[in-house]
Amino acid sequence: MNTNPYFDFVRNFFLSYGCSITEQSNSHLKIQLTAEMDEEIMNRPFYWHYMKKMNRSGEPMQLTFTHTDREEKKGIYLHAGTPKLHTIYKAAMKKGKTSRLYEMIDQPVQNRAMTPWLVVNLLLHYRGKQAKDERISIGLNLIHGSLLNGMMERIRNINFHPTVSDYTFPMTPVIGIRSAYRRIEQYIESYTRSLDDQWAILSLHQLDQERELLNSFFESEDIGLDLFTKEQEQIDKRYRPRVQVEVVNGGLFYISQQTSQKILEYTENTAISN
Repeated sequence: MNTNPYFDFVRNFFLSYGCSITEQSNSHLKIQLTAEMDEEIMNRPFYWHYMKKMNRSGEPMQLTFTHTDREEKKGIYLHAGTPKLHTIYKAAMKKGKTSRLYEMIDQPVQNRAMTPWLVVNLLLHYRGKQAKDERISIGLNLIHGSLLNGMMERIRNINFHPTVSDYTFPMTPVIGIRSAYRRIEQYIESYTRSLDDQWAILSLHQLDQERELLNSFFESEDIGLDLFTKEQEQIDKRYRPRVQVEVVNGGLFYISQQTSQKILEYTENTAISN
């Protein structure tokens, strides 16, 4: 059994984006890239530019990874410092900003409708006298509008796949993406207002103290207005309380109605219904 911790990640990454495994053992993994993936990670821009100019499909390359650096094992030694692994990480981050995934359904007895959920993962950056970050994962049901906090925790044990399972069909959203995103924004605004604002009060108090100190220094010392203004801006930037919202990633998750109901029942006390 291969214990290399990076093999599963590499295998799952390439399979998720349509590449195929042509050879596999405990010691190596051979992958046939798609044209899109070749362009993404193989650094052959002139080749693909020429192929497109000549209206030809081109020949995507193959990659072989090994779990050892022994010379007789031909391929890329997969370890934490492998340059190609870091290229794959960057591609995963780029592609992973948005996604469309479907719950895997094994042999359904009848056609199943898949409920669309908009899932958005965010970072709240609290800045002031002290700084902290908070991760938030929001899920919004695009059929009836239920909104849940902690969504990724709710769905982390569900198996998802980039293609829809047989005998299932995705439901058409009732709520549009823009409208759903505005609802999430409104929830975040309401959430941050509901928090204890003592940190903001302390930050404003510190801001006033620093301004008074700067003013007294300006009055007693011969410093120019430009320097004084610059110091004011720095103090304001450092101590004025604010909350900055960063969208990490998100996507559409199609979840069976049965599983959706379980999620809602489990989080009944935290659900915010439309």
